[in-house]
Amino acid sequence: MKGILTSVLVFVSLFLSAQEFDEVINKANSKFFDEHYQDALKDYQALIESGIGDNFQRSWAFGYVGVCQQELGKIEEAKKNYRIAMDMGNSGVSFYSRLLAIYKSENDVKGQEFVLKAKMKNIPHEYKQTVKILAFLYVNSEQFEKLLPVCDELIEWYPENYKYHYFKAISYQKLNDIEKAKPEYRKAIELKPNDVNSNMNLGIILFLKANSEYDSVVENYEAIAKPSDNDYQQCKSKLALARNKMREAEPFLLAAYNSKPNLNLKNALFNLYRKCQEYKKSEYYQ
Repeated sequence: MKGILTSVLVFVSLFLSAQEFDEVINKANSKFFDEHYQDALKDYQALIESGIGDNFQRSWAFGYVGVCQQELGKIEEAKKNYRIAMDMGNSGVSFYSRLLAIYKSENDVKGQEFVLKAKMKNIPHEYKQTVKILAFLYVNSEQFEKLLPVCDELIEWYPENYKYHYFKAISYQKLNDIEKAKPEYRKAIELKPNDVNSNMNLGIILFLKANSEYDSVVENYEAIAKPSDNDYQQCKSKLALARNKMREAEPFLLAAYNSKPNLNLKNALFNLYRKCQEYKKSEYYQ
C-alpha cells in the first residue's frame, strides 16, 4: 500500500511539474512571438534554472534560448544552446535550420556535420532528406571516406539516381581505388548517358591507362639495341592491344567533349587519334 501511494505521489508530482513547465514556457513564448527577445530570454533561462520539466521539454527551452541569443547578436552563446537542445533530443526543425545556417556562413564543416547527424537522429521523418544534404557536404568538403557509406545508403533508396553512383565513383577515384571507381562511373552513365563529369572522368581514366601502356611498349622497343623481327612483331601486337584499350575511352571522351569542351579532353582526343593513326581526326583536336 505504501509503495502504491509513493508511486501515485511521484506521478502527481511529475504531472504537476510538466503542467507547470507548459504554463511557464507558454508565457515566455508569448514574449518570444512578440519579438521581445530580451524579456523572453530571461524567462527561458529562469525556466531552465528552475529544473522543472523533463529532459525533452527542457530541450525546447534551450532551443528558444538559442533563437533569442541569435536575434540579439550573441552568436557563440546561441550555438552553444542550440547544440545542448539537439544533444537532448530536440525535434524543432527550425532550430536545426538556424544552426546549420550559422555554420554555413562560417564555413564550419564540422559544425554542419554535427547538425545534420543530430537531425538524422532526432527527426526521423526528415532522415532521408538530411542524408542527401550530408552527402553534398562530404562531396564539397572532400571527405570521401565518410561519403562512401552515405552513398551506399542513398543508392539503396534511390537506385535509379545517377548522382549517387557518381559520388561513389569520385570517392573511390580520390581514394586511389580506380578499379572500384570505373563500374560506378559506368553505372552513372547507364542511368544518365549525357552526364559530362562521369563521361569525362571515366574517359580520362581509361585513356591514361591505355596511353601509359602504349608509351611503355614504344619505350621498351626503342631500348633494344638491335631489335629482331620477332621483337618488332611483339611490339606491333602490343601496340594494337593498347590502341584497342584507347578505343574504349573514345566514346566517353567524345560524349564529354561534345557537351562541354575543355583542354584536357581535347589533348586526350588528339593523342588518341594520333596513336590510333587517324591523323585527319586528330587535326580537329590540335
